Amino acid sequence: MHDTETETAPLLGSKGQASRKGIRRYLIERVDGHYAPLPLLLCCFLTGLIDAASYNTWMVFMSMQTGNTIFLALSTAKLPVGSDSLKWARSGVSILSMMLGSFIAGRVNAAVGLTRRSSLVASFLLQALCICITAVLVQTDAVTDTNPTDKIVLVAIPFLAAQSGAQIATAKSLGFSELPTTVLTSTYNDLVSDINLLAGDNSTRDRRVASFVMMMLGAIAGAWLIKGTEAFTTVLWLGAAIKVLLAFSWLLFPAEPEK
Repeated sequence: MHDTETETAPLLGSKGQASRKGIRRYLIERVDGHYAPLPLLLCCFLTGLIDAASYNTWMVFMSMQTGNTIFLALSTAKLPVGSDSLKWARSGVSILSMMLGSFIAGRVNAAVGLTRRSSLVASFLLQALCICITAVLVQTDAVTDTNPTDKIVLVAIPFLAAQSGAQIATAKSLGFSELPTTVLTSTYNDLVSDINLLAGDNSTRDRRVASFVMMMLGAIAGAWLIKGTEAFTTVLWLGAAIKVLLAFSWLLFPAEPEK
């Protein structure tokens, strides 16, 4: 009996070690970017969802920083007339936080690559965590969702804006410039200026149209959820849940073909 255990133990140990090496190899493989537009289009939906709700609640965007830049500029002349004095701070904090999220994600991409399965899973889980933190802050009344002029909202804005920056950096690392997931101005321009706009087979055009549709659907969903539930947290928890599902979906993607 003892001899049998002695003989099988190294064999079992080697099998376990091989299994662990296989899992590790699988996690560090780069995903096949051919299927990446699917989760990126869901990110477009999330941008519309969260930005519609955040603007309605706190009068600030979390992803669309062009709008925040204009708000920041208008505030130097105390415009629009009647706008609250904290609008510049909300816009500025959102812009800086988005840049911080992009900065961190960019450094991670340079160090280990954001297209590895493990990196994509970790990135999206961290983004989901940022949304969850905001949801908890609002749900526990630590941060108000009824008064955008309360300075306490500046505590929550960085989490939503930073995860948006990380999302942008991740989208760009996957190589689909037509799916930035957070803006539409360049998408509109690139769509209509495309000389192959009316061609039968034009996947880039199709992705641009899909990104507009998904962001619009997300914004509509955010608007109606806010109107129906009168709770910003409903949108936040839904956004976090979608991000978690997206995080684990990367584990199902095939590996990048060997060149």
